[in-house]
Amino acid sequence: MLDRYLFWIMMFLVAALVAGCGVSKKNLNSSEVHYTLGLSYLGENNPTRALKEFLVAEEADPANAEIQAALAQAYHLKKAYPEAERHYLRALHLTANDPQFLNNLGALYLDMERWDEAIRTFDQASSNLLFTRSEVALTGKGFAYFKKGNFLEAVTAFKKALVKNPNFTQARFRLAETYYVLDNPDLAIDEYRKILAITPDFPLAHYKLALAYVKNRQRDKALSSFREVIRLAPESEWGKLSTDYLGILK
Repeated sequence: MLDRYLFWIMMFLVAALVAGCGVSKKNLNSSEVHYTLGLSYLGENNPTRALKEFLVAEEADPANAEIQAALAQAYHLKKAYPEAERHYLRALHLTANDPQFLNNLGALYLDMERWDEAIRTFDQASSNLLFTRSEVALTGKGFAYFKKGNFLEAVTAFKKALVKNPNFTQARFRLAETYYVLDNPDLAIDEYRKILAITPDFPLAHYKLALAYVKNRQRDKALSSFREVIRLAPESEWGKLSTDYLGILK
């Protein structure tokens, strides 16, 4: 589903293997092979096979932070949340709080609905000057505020994310959603239209824009947006809902 937290918050796939201290060359080679295989399985959206490879890699090199983070990602995708948290925390301990791993832990806390811990963790990640994607963590922080019902704090976080990267669609989408909940459809419409100027084939954004037009009593524009959803994704949940709305609004 496009509306899953991880779609919007983004987990960063570990890309490089750092050798652990005191690991034999034979064990290092073994950990590299299994780690690389595990990454390929994650890329194929097969967390079960990835997990098997990462567990073998961990046996050969248990103090490797990247392997620990990769294990956490595999467990996270399998919804084994306590195990994922344990391995993320281990990776953070081994790296003195790498912001990339903090971001991933924040995403885990979103899925666990531990909003305050998500806010704290994303804040740590976004405030790290070495983190090159702070807009991602700021968006996660904003979404946690949104889920808590702290909408003004959410708006602030999303706007900070967009200062970092004005083209970061996830932040703009969540900002538009927050304006909609705050009963300001004009601002929501403006943000959805900015998204669609960048990604015109985004059916969920068309659907949300249509709802904002309905709320703003702009019937013809709503009909046009619902038709665009049906054109782009007729069999999707939003396509079917759009068909229903067309029947109601005609």
